[in-house]
Amino acid sequence: MVHNLHHNDLPQGCKLCLRGLKTIIFITGLCNINCFYCPISRERKGRDVIYVNDVCANLITILEELEASMSMGVAITGGEPTLVIDRVVELCRFLKRNYGENFHIHLYTNPASWNKYRAFKLLNETPLDEIRLHIVNMNILKIFLNYVKFIRNSSSTIGLEVPVIPGFHEDLYNVVKELYYRDIIEFVNLNELDVSESNYENLIRAGLLVERGRVKGSYEICVKVFNDLCRMFPDLKIHLCSSYTKDNVQIRLRMFIRSIYYSTLYHKIQDDGSVIRQRGNVMFREVLIGRSFKVFEQY
Repeated sequence: MVHNLHHNDLPQGCKLCLRGLKTIIFITGLCNINCFYCPISRERKGRDVIYVNDVCANLITILEELEASMSMGVAITGGEPTLVIDRVVELCRFLKRNYGENFHIHLYTNPASWNKYRAFKLLNETPLDEIRLHIVNMNILKIFLNYVKFIRNSSSTIGLEVPVIPGFHEDLYNVVKELYYRDIIEFVNLNELDVSESNYENLIRAGLLVERGRVKGSYEICVKVFNDLCRMFPDLKIHLCSSYTKDNVQIRLRMFIRSIYYSTLYHKIQDDGSVIRQRGNVMFREVLIGRSFKVFEQY
């Protein structure tokens, strides 16, 4: 199986992610919509908490993680980041001021959450390199099209990034068509639908079949949509990112880099980012949790 596909060049944010050089900042768990497929954990969902690379965070923690991860940029996600837009603006300005204009920042947002003019006005003025829109159907796009057109005037590159949901994907072609011909988007990212403990029951209720931690047919539908969009929009940047790519490339590379930073002479770093260490005559495999290594298994 080919796990990752792209047509034309990749967005810059994706290039850095695929090299493990993006730090993930979960800016808030707050969200004013309730997507049935949302994979956010119960510990984060609905709570105004900040995590950076899965470590509970504050500004100092973010700086430490950026150094340890040797990051060349950040991805700001949630929840819905625009619900804490002042926090987003402050963070982006701080990062650009301290790391320079070439430090790449992209943000995920759903226009259905832009319920205040001030929110998307500030989003338009925030120093973001990419804004990635989450729009899964034409109903949402029709309601919030004027908002979306407004942010097109920003200096950010605008793209569409959505999970491809079997049985719910047909309307996606119309969404891309509308955004493309209005000259709003420069790229489309298609994600294989993630399965988590928090969305598992909702996926089953929606009639989807989950096998071995994956939605059956999701990747195959992703490939179909990818091929269809390539034919329909030959000059558009289109990228398919599978769950395998996220789990076994992006995350492992980020873990590997962090393990280099935190490891000692007594650690032997493995390809998956774990380390082997010998204590006496016993060998242990350890994984980096937060800023310290914890025993994963004993040989």
